[in-house]
Amino acid sequence: MSAEKKESGPLTPATPKDASKSAATGDDPLDLELAANASRGDKGAFERLMWRWWDRIRGYCAAFVAFDPELAEEAAQESLIRIYKALPRWRKESPLGGYLYGICRTTSADVMRTHARHHARNVQVEEFESLSLESPHASGEANVLRQEANQLLAIAMQKLEPVDRSMLYLHEVEGKGLSELGAMYDLPLGTVKSRLFRARDKLGMLLREMGYELS
Repeated sequence: MSAEKKESGPLTPATPKDASKSAATGDDPLDLELAANASRGDKGAFERLMWRWWDRIRGYCAAFVAFDPELAEEAAQESLIRIYKALPRWRKESPLGGYLYGICRTTSADVMRTHARHHARNVQVEEFESLSLESPHASGEANVLRQEANQLLAIAMQKLEPVDRSMLYLHEVEGKGLSELGAMYDLPLGTVKSRLFRARDKLGMLLREMGYELS
């Protein structure tokens, strides 16, 4: 399993001030500009910001609620509402990404508590492209086995704690570094490392019991 940080795409040109802040926080300068305008009541800026962030919000919420499609959709939609209300309180010197993911984390946890459901159905984990399984079966059955592998990976992911599951999502899918995760979850770097290690180790153990290896 590869856990290397993904290369980010090209950023919109920024002023030197924005570029300095972006480098320090890891945020896209355009996102910072949109968030600043949205925090002052610009609805158009908020819509553009959420359009740019929607896939990340939806993916994070889905990971937190164990890929339950109903809970994931509810958590994502509720997160949009809470983000809109919370943006005026965003401190511009703090990372925007951490602020948004923090709202999504709290919202997803609230949705799970409200529904009191811990076992998801119809799971989808295709977004976890950096997590791959190796099957001992013949290669001629590749398509069927890949579908089976995705289902088993989803089942195994459900057995992780919500925070560990969401942290693994941010690290593997969004390419968030250890220091970024530490800031988002208010955890020391060593704790972040150990939680990710334990989460992957548990995931690997569960999959080995099913006859698969995590690569």
